[in-house]
Amino acid sequence: MDRTGQRRKPKIIALVTLGLMLSACGTATKSPSTPAAPAAQSDPGQPARGGNLTVRLAQDPGSLDTVQNSNAGTSYLGHEIFESLVAIDAGYQPQPVLAESYKKSDDGLTYTFTLRKGVVFSDGSPLKGSDVVASMRYWVEKGSYAGSLKPVLKDITAPDDGTVVFTLKSPFNLVALMAASHGSGIRKASDVAAAGATGIPQDHAIGTGPYKLKSWTAGQEIVLERNDKYQPPSGTSSGYSGAKGAYLDTITYKVVADRDAAFNGLQTGLFDVSEPSYDQYDQIKQNPNLKVGVEGAANIQYVALNHNPGSIFSKPEARDAMNLLVDKKAIMDSQGVPDLVLPSNGAFATQTNKAMYSEAGKAKWDQHDPERAKQLFAAAGLRPDQTIRMITTDEFPQFKDALVIIQDSLKKVGIKATIESYDFATLMGRKNNEPNSWDVLALMDDANPPVPSYSDNVQGMDNMGYPRDKLAPLLTTYNASKTPEEQKQALDKIQEFTSENLPTLTLYNARSYVAYNPKVNGYDGWGLEFANVWLAR
Repeated sequence: MDRTGQRRKPKIIALVTLGLMLSACGTATKSPSTPAAPAAQSDPGQPARGGNLTVRLAQDPGSLDTVQNSNAGTSYLGHEIFESLVAIDAGYQPQPVLAESYKKSDDGLTYTFTLRKGVVFSDGSPLKGSDVVASMRYWVEKGSYAGSLKPVLKDITAPDDGTVVFTLKSPFNLVALMAASHGSGIRKASDVAAAGATGIPQDHAIGTGPYKLKSWTAGQEIVLERNDKYQPPSGTSSGYSGAKGAYLDTITYKVVADRDAAFNGLQTGLFDVSEPSYDQYDQIKQNPNLKVGVEGAANIQYVALNHNPGSIFSKPEARDAMNLLVDKKAIMDSQGVPDLVLPSNGAFATQTNKAMYSEAGKAKWDQHDPERAKQLFAAAGLRPDQTIRMITTDEFPQFKDALVIIQDSLKKVGIKATIESYDFATLMGRKNNEPNSWDVLALMDDANPPVPSYSDNVQGMDNMGYPRDKLAPLLTTYNASKTPEEQKQALDKIQEFTSENLPTLTLYNARSYVAYNPKVNGYDGWGLEFANVWLAR
């Protein structure tokens, strides 16, 4: 969850995730959208315009800069306001949105995007190639997920108002990364230029999407209203692609941090939609007045092991020891919600993501031997008076729950450990700015990466000493693959590498769920995406 705001929220309502694999050869043009999964509703009837949808947010997002802001709420709102050149459909395949089409050169070094004609921003300004260039350069320069693209990107240019060209130094699956990264939304060039130290300000949150920002009361609520200038792409709505209905007059996001208050708000009708906590799942599922959607894919719950010299986990023996010590099944079972958890198998993608899943590291992940772990900690040089420093965020209780179990396992072999929990922004500051001040970090990651370098478990552990120089050739081989078979072989090598080096130790796969009022129609469960939702009369 290091970069929640940069990644697409995975689909809900038990969709089987097909994964994202682009062939390294060929041309992509006007791909037909995959039909959306049927909405989870009883009698949808005909879409009706009007009304307000009330959605609970756990915290105020702070800004709508979807590149620099990693808050989940920024991602939720950004989906309604901004559009990308390409976006993933319900089958996790990239489809043109602001692009009419795109073409990749035979050598894989040039991607040419042709923009749709007639698209305007919510203030009436026409979409131009210069807007795309400014937005994409900002995404690459400031966005953490686009960091994997930065070393191979040569230039982004706009030969004319309707064309944008990406030129690469070496092959890279650009479209897959762009489609899955929320930070790739397009803004006006003048709004990008207004970015300051904390990102693009709220009064410059102007997009081409179905809704636009109406008002923002800090810490209380954010209101979006229909963008009457919205020009939908062709094709059936599917995932984040295709035409959106924009049926609602407004969407009101209420900021309510307390989980019990959020639960009560669902039951009393204060909220139409909410993401409740795990411990409320059984109670909500049994409530006949609420609908529940469970995501078919998952997030990866993990602990990162700090490779920097100030941590004991700079030693491979200590990392192997931690893998042997941690009882992953016990941590998974502690969640108490069998419907929402799955074994990780050590992979950086779920089994449903067929393009990215590999079992190359499963044998090592399956090991559990606390006594051997104790011996390896000693071999790594862990002193009797040394304490393992574990940190996480208090915004997701399951992270701390996992660390408590790990702390107890360490105690049983005579090792002391502390747990410190912070708000998310403080945690990221501690991780990135004080890399020698911690040993173990508990977070979660997207289990449906479009490319390997999108995953924290492969390349995303900024400022923690991970050996990227050894990983880079493996990623180069993957990006240069010309067939799915070659990509699969490269993926196995990458998975083997992560298993050997353990940048993270995956614990289990966790599926989110959404609860919503039955009057909510057209909701197909694609994250908190409401561009096709209407309200029953």
